[in-house]
Amino acid sequence: MSEKDVQKSAGTDGAAKVADASAKTGGGSKKTIIIAVVLVVVAAIGAFLAMNSDQMTSPVKKVGSIDQEAIYGLEAFTKADKELQTLYESKQKEFEKQAKSKAGKGGADAELQNLSRKLQLEMNQKRNELMNPLQTRAEAAVASVARSKGLTVVLDKRIVIYGVEDITEEVKKVFEQEGELKLPDTVDASNCPVAYFDQTVVRSLRVFTEAEMRLYTERSAMMREYEKRVQKLSASEKEALQREMSARFEALQEQIMTPLYQKVTNSVNEVSKAQGISLVLDKQNVMYGGRNITDAVVETFLNSVAGTNQAAATPAEGTQAAPAASPAAESKK
Repeated sequence: MSEKDVQKSAGTDGAAKVADASAKTGGGSKKTIIIAVVLVVVAAIGAFLAMNSDQMTSPVKKVGSIDQEAIYGLEAFTKADKELQTLYESKQKEFEKQAKSKAGKGGADAELQNLSRKLQLEMNQKRNELMNPLQTRAEAAVASVARSKGLTVVLDKRIVIYGVEDITEEVKKVFEQEGELKLPDTVDASNCPVAYFDQTVVRSLRVFTEAEMRLYTERSAMMREYEKRVQKLSASEKEALQREMSARFEALQEQIMTPLYQKVTNSVNEVSKAQGISLVLDKQNVMYGGRNITDAVVETFLNSVAGTNQAAATPAEGTQAAPAASPAAESKK
């Protein structure tokens, strides 16, 4: 259950529009970033393959691709999706019933937020229960076909225009065959010039969750401000106020998140140069093979954040600074 669900169920429709506009603004920025990244990645892969097609020797020369949407469209996945959708609808009804009964009561917002988190946790647990085994089987199918064809790296077809073998149909057949399907032993990829890192791991670090919590708090404050100011406004003035607050939230989001994103990019560049890597992709675009540099990126990123914080918080004369947490400790939080 999202914050927007809370606001709609509680009856604060105008505030929900502000939250929705702010969310759309953030979502639009993310989509723009994703599209830009995909275009850059496509160009980079094309250049990488062109430059290395005559120079690369086995195993790096063997690159394949797979259509993820075709795999996730298989009956096993669609059946799991339907079950999750049914569960979501029941949780949504439960939330709306509680929201209606608590509307206008003291402490309702806090109770609804706690309920939203509880229901979301239950949804996540069910999603993991249903989808993780299917995801593991799909990964095993990709690895099995890749091994049989001597492929070193398999990429998401969406970021490949031309030049690599499509193994989607073979993977579908292996996935749907009877019996248990296990992941083969890991292949040594320490010398592979293609690498990946898991952005979800980076985004789960405390520095990001604290930044997102700050944005959540600021957006909630904007919604309360909207409720106070909107009472005597005309329809056109309400729309103008919504645009104003959406712009304010977008500017704040840019101010808080952009420096962090830039540090992640710089960390990837630093690790890549140090390890002699030619191409780095997000983990979701690498279906098989490649070198995992997530830990190195996390460590480099945390060091850069710690350095920035230390420079910005130099203790005054006569005071003693608290010791900084190690990257390893930070990544576990």
